[in-house]
Amino acid sequence: MKKLFILAIATLTMLSVATTAAAYDSVRLTINGGTDNKTLKEKIEVAVSTLMTEINRSQEQNLSRLQLPTHLITRDAQQQLNMLWQNDRFHCVEKEIVERLLTSRTGYQVRGIPLIVPNAGENGELGYQEAVISFNKEGVVTSFYYTINPELYSRLRMEQMQNKRHEVSDIKDRMMILDYVEHFRTAYNQKDLKFLRQVFSDDALIITGKVIKVRKTEMTPTGSKVIYTTQTKKQYLDNLSRAFRSNSYIKVAFDDVVIVEHPTIQGIYGVTVHQRWNTARYSDEGYVFMVWDFRRPDEPQIHVRTWQPDYVDKTRGQKLSPNDVFTLGDFDL
Repeated sequence: MKKLFILAIATLTMLSVATTAAAYDSVRLTINGGTDNKTLKEKIEVAVSTLMTEINRSQEQNLSRLQLPTHLITRDAQQQLNMLWQNDRFHCVEKEIVERLLTSRTGYQVRGIPLIVPNAGENGELGYQEAVISFNKEGVVTSFYYTINPELYSRLRMEQMQNKRHEVSDIKDRMMILDYVEHFRTAYNQKDLKFLRQVFSDDALIITGKVIKVRKTEMTPTGSKVIYTTQTKKQYLDNLSRAFRSNSYIKVAFDDVVIVEHPTIQGIYGVTVHQRWNTARYSDEGYVFMVWDFRRPDEPQIHVRTWQPDYVDKTRGQKLSPNDVFTLGDFDL
């Protein structure tokens, strides 16, 4: 009876939002598989439909804060979503969304939520993005993140499922890592220093590459080379905090993801992503390599983060050699 009562309240909430949606598009999610639990299915459908309709209303009315029903979404998820909203006034142009419910380590997910977001810059251009919404086992929203490239996610999932050397647990581990990578990427768009402070280990090593001009020699025929500087966790986060304050927006996207398990230490993974970084003052593209520690799955840590530029000499088209991109073998763990 309690579950039915909560579901009834949630349904009325969604209907109330939909009936007032004159100038903006209401959104309705239909789950077409992944669960036989009708009550759970309907609760998640209501939660996503209500959430996305409220986002459309707020975007249309240029509201600075989303008004989210507390019985459908956790307080932490509300805070995270509003932080993302401060940076990106996105909206959903699809009135009907049909997706499968996925089972995660801690509950459920709905992926492939289509969004239109402002591109980097002040020219008013719009771009396409997809979101993933996570739920606990009771069907309450626990997070809202931008996804990595959807085709990449599907390809990685299929590659793992087709590889008979991997057991089901390995597939789940890989999906868990990708979820945290998506959270990590979205944290920059949210300007979420709290999460970044939590996920970097206290002794994290931060390495940043920078292209400089040098005298042309046999070793540097183009007159350019990459030099590296190191930072502590505190130095990196202090610099990042200043960047967050001085830029009206931060947009970070990952184009590619490669995950490699440490050959001898269970729970340690090397994750390489191709990153595009855009702010009001600066933009770049390059490779980010991270050493993730999942030996405590509920509290993963990043021990190493490196950034290397795409090009050693962009004017000459000289890219960074794939052999020079950092990997697990470059670090003594």
